[in-house]
Amino acid sequence: MKIISGKAPVAMFIYRRPELVKSLIGAIGVYQPSRLWIVADGPKEEQGSLESKLCVDARREAETGVNWPCEIKKIYADRNMGLKVRIESGLGRVFSEEREAILLEEDCHPSPDFFPFCEEMLQRYRDDKKVGGISGSCFLTRETIVESDYFFSRYLHIWGWGTWARAWNSYRPSEWIWPSQGFRSLFPSASLKEKKYWDRLHARVASGKIQTWDYPWLAHVWQNKMVSITPAENLVSNCGLGVGATNTKDENMETGIERTKRLLPPYRGPGEVESNHALDQEIFQNHFLKSEGRMKFYPRLARSIGRRLRYFADRNILRTV
Repeated sequence: MKIISGKAPVAMFIYRRPELVKSLIGAIGVYQPSRLWIVADGPKEEQGSLESKLCVDARREAETGVNWPCEIKKIYADRNMGLKVRIESGLGRVFSEEREAILLEEDCHPSPDFFPFCEEMLQRYRDDKKVGGISGSCFLTRETIVESDYFFSRYLHIWGWGTWARAWNSYRPSEWIWPSQGFRSLFPSASLKEKKYWDRLHARVASGKIQTWDYPWLAHVWQNKMVSITPAENLVSNCGLGVGATNTKDENMETGIERTKRLLPPYRGPGEVESNHALDQEIFQNHFLKSEGRMKFYPRLARSIGRRLRYFADRNILRTV
């Protein structure tokens, strides 16, 4: 296994959207890692030659976009494996050789602040087994006060993230099961609404109605009492929502991304490595319920009015009297 010094290796997971891959490799080029993994899924046979061409074009964009000194490691599938198997097998391969890595799917495009933040957190918490990963996303409201540059959360968001071999290699996807006593056996103080949400979702995963890798992985993080490092500002944009997406095909879905200021070192952290319950509740309300369209009418209305007021204020249309 390779020992990291300096910049962390980056793994990008791609499929069939060359325009997004081109933009992503441009963003990675700002960081210029010395080692880049390109993990690519293969085309679906039933989709014909167009799908094959898109997969080839996506790989070409990734390879030709590397214009800095870099070791490129390619993991290419000949046939379509599906998102779940491709991500899980790709991560297994990456962490069979790497001690830690920064991870990005083709539609998750980071700001320049994302890479130094991940790199510093990978080093700072490398040997702390209570920490399962680093999120690139922050789904808190703009009004939420955060006392530090990052906080610890039960939620490990994977729209651009980082982790260590010690965390990923402790996970066995084929052996995963949702606990029989449900979400409250993991978080006894959780609200009834949160319990119902996660028990319903993981029941669908367990039955095969949802084919994904990230929810079982998150459950593994919970079951092993690990927490995630979450930045106080959002550092990644999901540019792939819509028709071409594998799962999230609603391009108008509200994700709860509001905090878009810079996040610069030195990064001030909280004192204790434990999840912040109050901020986790904010994330649940502002991201998970919001993206599922389950926020109540009046909170949605208040949020909409607030956005419009900020819109006009930012353009100096509102004046103080």
